Amino acid sequence: MMFKKLFSFASAIAVLATGAHCQQLSYEDSITALAYGNVATNSSSVGEVWLNITGFAADKLPHIQNDVGIYTLDNRETLTTIAGLAQVAAQQGQWGDIVFLYSAFAMNGHSEYFNASSLEMQQALLYAVTDQTRGEVDSTLIKLYASTSSSEYLTEAFENLKSDTSSQSKRWVKEACSSAHKATKSACRTLLENVKGNVTWKSGGPRSICKSGCCISWSANATFQVQNLTNAANYCLNACGTSSVSCEVWGVKLQGTLVDQCLSNRATGCT
Repeated sequence: MMFKKLFSFASAIAVLATGAHCQQLSYEDSITALAYGNVATNSSSVGEVWLNITGFAADKLPHIQNDVGIYTLDNRETLTTIAGLAQVAAQQGQWGDIVFLYSAFAMNGHSEYFNASSLEMQQALLYAVTDQTRGEVDSTLIKLYASTSSSEYLTEAFENLKSDTSSQSKRWVKEACSSAHKATKSACRTLLENVKGNVTWKSGGPRSICKSGCCISWSANATFQVQNLTNAANYCLNACGTSSVSCEVWGVKLQGTLVDQCLSNRATGCT
């Protein structure tokens, strides 16, 4: 299968993992390959790369208005390609593509996060449609990004955010990141994979759930489904630190009971 060459840097994008040899991809095919996670990326190039977003339409990208620069130790060529794709997306008004590419770039173009259905990318897409001041998910943005995505996989990922808006909306008093008792984010993502969608009922003590080196704990006995811990924990993962996290959120509602909820490397101390 041959692909139309739209820009000179397209060859830097990874080949389709199922392909027999290198093929240059069109813009649309590049987005599809990335969103499907069906690529193998360069992992040996070092250097500084910027994705310049300043000046892009503020009404279309209200929560993405800051340039991102990365000094990468392993992925310069892939990041350069992503930045180039984002420029093409801006020229074409493909706002959903920009959100996706911006998110992939910010995560160092790490190939395991490319897939639009990965936990890391789902969190990043959700963050891009959420007003962090009010903790509200903007359904209008979800619709806009779904309709301006070049890949059906990406469109589906945005549309799937709609079904989660009632449970994902942030409803608490305040939150704070801490420098003490930090857990590695990789361990916390593993924990969240087990919590998200877990409909098991929890009541009384112990007031903690841990996996690997990460724990979610809460300040008072409550009766709730475990999946209700996801929203505040996701916020902490997105808002605190780069590779590690320690965070407390006050006033989390666990199916009627208000508690303080923590994400850290220990099962105690959330008060």
